[in-house]
Amino acid sequence: MFEDLIEKYGLKVNVEVIDPAKLRLDLRARWKCMFGCESFGKPSCPPNVPDFEECVKFVKAYKKAILFRFKVKGVEDIRKAQELMLEAELSLKKPYAFATFPGGCMLCEECRGRCEKARPSMSALCIDATQFGLKDYEMAAVLFVK
Repeated sequence: MFEDLIEKYGLKVNVEVIDPAKLRLDLRARWKCMFGCESFGKPSCPPNVPDFEECVKFVKAYKKAILFRFKVKGVEDIRKAQELMLEAELSLKKPYAFATFPGGCMLCEECRGRCEKARPSMSALCIDATQFGLKDYEMAAVLFVK
């Protein structure tokens, strides 16, 4: 489904359809954002994202999602993965499709505040990434579809 995008960005990616109802949300994922992440305070990161209860409602509003597992070698791969996620969201042409990013938003060289490109990380939405069994040099992102 996203083979062309994956090829365009030259990333190693595994893609699978998942049931959002089975996603484990954990407030501790947000705390990892707040303490230890240099992106804390950016427009797409805590404290500028909805609270835990809103995140739960958001995730439960979807019936289908797609998990992207990225093999990343450095910051440039993370930036490419974020561009891919945004383009994947827009390619669906569905009004409520919504991508998360692997890590805090890195799309602009210098953050100028809220913009139409930024999306929250999974941790910002309280999604516990440990449930995906990520290996070394892997990051994940979820694209909520419908």
